[in-house]
Amino acid sequence: MGNLMVSSKQKSIVHNNEVTVEEINKIVLGRLIVKHVGNEGTEDSERQAVLRQMLQRVITELEREKPEVWRNAELVIYDMYGNDYTVRAGKAENKFVVHLDGQDEIRLTCTDRSRSGFFGWFSSGRREKPKPIEAASTN
Repeated sequence: MGNLMVSSKQKSIVHNNEVTVEEINKIVLGRLIVKHVGNEGTEDSERQAVLRQMLQRVITELEREKPEVWRNAELVIYDMYGNDYTVRAGKAENKFVVHLDGQDEIRLTCTDRSRSGFFGWFSSGRREKPKPIEAASTN
């Protein structure tokens, strides 16, 4: 698989399939596509094609969340073989997982939310079960 690496003006720490950045954004994810899959139009293996689709799906979903969320998030992507790619920003208090479901559909799910902020301590005892982003968008 190789290392997950982002070369940008952002400070980055590279681990095996992990990277820490200042913010998860379109530029970071675009560079991950190029690094792990190659440029658009190149011939991809099935694994590369699915990984490209997964990263592109996250790019399209970025705007559903406030930018502050992506400055304090962890995004874990599981490819079709169960290999994981992790991108972290800030304290990684907002957790997101991208995976294929039983019908090979790409799912992006928020598994945990930051409770920071002035009113965060009010709801610290009660936590709703996180919902897939798809479910949240249909309400």
